[in-house]
Amino acid sequence: MIRWLRKLVWSSLIHLAKDQKTLFGVSFLFGMLLAVLFHNKQESGDTVETVKYSYDFAYEKWLYSKNLYSKNVNPDLTRYKHKNGTDQNIEAPVKLESEAGFLFQTISVVCIVFPSGPDWAATVRDTWGKHCNHLRFYHPKTENNSLDIRKLQSKSDFGLLCSSFHEVQAEVADYDWILVSTDDTFVIPENFRYYTAHMNSSETHYLGHAMRFWNTVYNWKDAGFAVSKGTVEKLLTKFGTKDQCESGGKYWKNGDWYLGKHLHDLGIDPVDTRDEQGKGRFNGYSFRKLLFPGAVSIFERYWKDSLYLSKDGPQCCSNFAVTFHGILSTSKIYQLEYLFYHLRPFYSGGKYGNVPAPPPLKTPHLTWEEKLKEEELENMFNSLLTTPPNMMEKHVHDLDEIFGKRFHHKV
Repeated sequence: MIRWLRKLVWSSLIHLAKDQKTLFGVSFLFGMLLAVLFHNKQESGDTVETVKYSYDFAYEKWLYSKNLYSKNVNPDLTRYKHKNGTDQNIEAPVKLESEAGFLFQTISVVCIVFPSGPDWAATVRDTWGKHCNHLRFYHPKTENNSLDIRKLQSKSDFGLLCSSFHEVQAEVADYDWILVSTDDTFVIPENFRYYTAHMNSSETHYLGHAMRFWNTVYNWKDAGFAVSKGTVEKLLTKFGTKDQCESGGKYWKNGDWYLGKHLHDLGIDPVDTRDEQGKGRFNGYSFRKLLFPGAVSIFERYWKDSLYLSKDGPQCCSNFAVTFHGILSTSKIYQLEYLFYHLRPFYSGGKYGNVPAPPPLKTPHLTWEEKLKEEELENMFNSLLTTPPNMMEKHVHDLDEIFGKRFHHKV
């Protein structure tokens, strides 16, 4: 019986080796089985180390040291009360009277972007770039005066990065941090200031998503990274000129690795930047990939080389995330800018923000034929409304308070 089974197995293997389609199908299924087993083992193991319930109240302590404290305000009042629709501050990138505005004035962030083209540079400038204290575009081959893209000739990725640090150091005296990102990354500078407020920028800090490659720990460029002023000054003691910067790296697309290597030689290493629940602040993938379990392939080096992992799926990302990479189009950058900075969901209703716009004024001096035509059109449109046509009368007093004058609506 055993001899017969052995003969059957060998004959099946020989037949399988001769039929390439069958061999491919069996190999594919076997590979998928191994992938599922590996993924399940990863989820059940201790690979994702979380640090739940260890919030240190560092930001609150920093505020208290300045005799300040943070409190929630009613967005309905701050955004709409005493506004008549023409106040330019309603859509201002940074509202100085807010807590984010206070941090903007207290913590100066220089954002450096190496744009792949003018369209992407314009998109960054018109969206999240407005929330940086200073925005700098650098390119090794081209320049664009209208978009302020500056040309910095370089032979390597690190050489360009190091030279850009020299530029900032020479031009911006009062900065605290340099935040570096790609142009297809969406950055939320407000969350970065909130995270770093308690840190002394004169000391050495190197923040981002830590990865290991060739025994060097560095912060991954795709996730964005930040260096404090103290770190920049220490790095530029080693690379005192732009020419010396060129000696620090040989190749393109690995400037982040060379930066980590040189900072390690100076005694500066990446740290765990996840929040108190183990969720990532610097994210090297888009929302679409991170929020859906399994969207980031288990074969990507992210799972193997990251020092501080976060779960994929809804538990992936911090509520105060700083970056999301891999935004595939400029239109999506504009969409995110609207969702983060303009859309306002009111958690407890709203008196001022939910009041409908004032009705259009009646056109004077109409002939009787024009009046009949207008009334017929109004009746036709009112029949299509999902809200009653006299809803405005219920809010006349609110409109009087907001706009400061009487509105009369004739039904």
